[in-house]
Amino acid sequence: MPTPEEMRAAIEAYIQMMCDNDVDGILDLYSEDGTAEDPVGGTIQSGQEELRNFYAGTVSSLQVEITGPIRVAGKEAAVPMLAELTMNDNKLYLDVIDVMTFDDAGKITGMRAFWNPAEMRPTR
Repeated sequence: MPTPEEMRAAIEAYIQMMCDNDVDGILDLYSEDGTAEDPVGGTIQSGQEELRNFYAGTVSSLQVEITGPIRVAGKEAAVPMLAELTMNDNKLYLDVIDVMTFDDAGKITGMRAFWNPAEMRPTR
């Protein structure tokens, strides 16, 4: 089982890779059959190919920052973030909480992003 420090480090790396538009690096953090549900209630992306398509279409328009402590319990961790999304030359803020589940090797097996499109707000 990964330690809390290993899970926190993986999440910090994930956030940096999101900001750096590093899709390959993000995929390396996931298990082969990992999933992403972003936002919760939306389509679940499953496996490396679907995850690649999802992140390739997402990260170039996002900058994210951690806004509070990463909380770890068992094999799961939650992180509060502020995302800045650029859409059609408009910048929007969005408060997000990502919850990630890890396998024994420390790879992400599932990521669920809690946010609501109705809560996006202008940065200005």
